[in-house]
Amino acid sequence: MQPQAVAILLLVVCAMVSPNPVIGVKRGRCEEKDKNRVLEACKRFIEVGHAKESPHNHSPCCKAVHTVPGHDMQCIVDLLTEKERKEHEQASIMALQEACDD
Repeated sequence: MQPQAVAILLLVVCAMVSPNPVIGVKRGRCEEKDKNRVLEACKRFIEVGHAKESPHNHSPCCKAVHTVPGHDMQCIVDLLTEKERKEHEQASIMALQEACDD
């Protein structure tokens, strides 16, 4: 077999074996849109000076938490701006992970 044919065959095999990036690839970390969704939906549970209550599992807040990859609230805290850190209690954000656990 000629080297060009081997190279083409190898490319075809690699293309067939490679996973489709649209399916089978999970998002690893949260994104800015996840943070914004959680901050908005969970506002009454995480703002500084809020009443000490937890959201129920089927609330809009928990639905927002469930959209975050791995329900990783540390990732949300890591994305907070300095202004958001002053307006929201980070411990309350972290507590959402357990409060909204399935």
